[in-house]
Amino acid sequence: MRSFRFHLLQQATNYFDEARVVGHGGFGKVYVGELEGKKFAMKRRSLESSQGQKEFQAEIELLSGLNHRNLVSLIGFCDEENELILVYEYMEKGSLMSHLYGSGKPSLLNWKQRLDVCVGTAKGLHYLHTKAIIHRDVKSSNILLDEKLHAKVTDFGISKPGPELDQTHVITEVKGSFGYLDPEYCKTMLLTQKSDVYSFGVVLLEVLCGRPAIDRTLPLEEVNLADWGKEMLRNGQLEQIVDQEISGTVKQRSLMPFGQIVARCLEDKGADRPSMGDVLRYLEYVHSLEAKKNALTRSVAMICVKISNVADGFSGPSTPHRVSPVLDDSIISVAGNSDEPVHDISAGSSDDETDHGISPGNSDEHDHNVSSQLIKPGISKALLRSNAKIFERYEDPDHGVSSELIGPGKRKALTRSDAKIFER
Repeated sequence: MRSFRFHLLQQATNYFDEARVVGHGGFGKVYVGELEGKKFAMKRRSLESSQGQKEFQAEIELLSGLNHRNLVSLIGFCDEENELILVYEYMEKGSLMSHLYGSGKPSLLNWKQRLDVCVGTAKGLHYLHTKAIIHRDVKSSNILLDEKLHAKVTDFGISKPGPELDQTHVITEVKGSFGYLDPEYCKTMLLTQKSDVYSFGVVLLEVLCGRPAIDRTLPLEEVNLADWGKEMLRNGQLEQIVDQEISGTVKQRSLMPFGQIVARCLEDKGADRPSMGDVLRYLEYVHSLEAKKNALTRSVAMICVKISNVADGFSGPSTPHRVSPVLDDSIISVAGNSDEPVHDISAGSSDDETDHGISPGNSDEHDHNVSSQLIKPGISKALLRSNAKIFERYEDPDHGVSSELIGPGKRKALTRSDAKIFER
């Protein structure tokens, strides 16, 4: 852990120029500065802050003993001339909150990117819990994204060492952010790891809905996101609360289990909530459903190339741009329009192949706007053979998805289904 001189940090931030401010928190403003040719984030305590030397020392001591890819790294500190400054690695893409709502959003996160962020955050929080540390201020503004949109948890100023092995809770004054606070913790002052789970459930709702935890511009019953979200879930109206900017891309196969995770995290009693380790496993399952959908989409795209090549008199993959424009618009419909039953996470779902919904019966023929003119007489058998080869050799380097996704006996069914779709 490096100790910085104050004058160096002044120079690095152009004397704490307001133009260098990239964030605000309970401790103070966060500035971006450059030291030795590299960017860093510098959190400087403000005179108005209720946090002080105690929180400053707590964060230094806590982070100096932690090392995880989903936690923001503390590079060093400055404690001189009544200045308290923490120096962190710089997170290029800012906070998760800034990408979800508000004016001047830097970019729109699609559904898969949002799931990536959720999984990464859950990994960071799970790591903290394995170290017997309760974050106590989990919220979307405390989840930062690097240049590759990898999520990292930050702001450990009010984090608390968890209970000893023979205890279940820590008695402490209530601290945190309104809208994210565990109601059981507020009532009893008993802080547990399940308090973080509740707060993370609110973050999951923010990710799904694209709105803040508290929004006083909305009707009274919608002001508190957690309360409103739970009511909508109880009424079976999950689809109606999905962020309009991504609603057309969120499929039932991942939406419903994601909603189940949210509901369990937001249970009133901590004992009824899953552990962060369980939440992580559930989210990884939902993420795998999206990965499989994308893998199948790419497989269908490859099939389309094969079809177009054969129909036009070509036999090799040397003409990848000969896919029909009609097919381009229907690839998602063929691969992703799945209405199979979702796993019930409360029952301890497994990853059995039979539950992944890759079957010929899940596609509605009216959704496949594929011109029959693309298929000439005698093509079907060639299509079956080429499909089988495609699925046998297919591998997705991004997700580690291979032909194992298509279980034994499903390749033939899938190729028959594809043939029928394309003949139509």
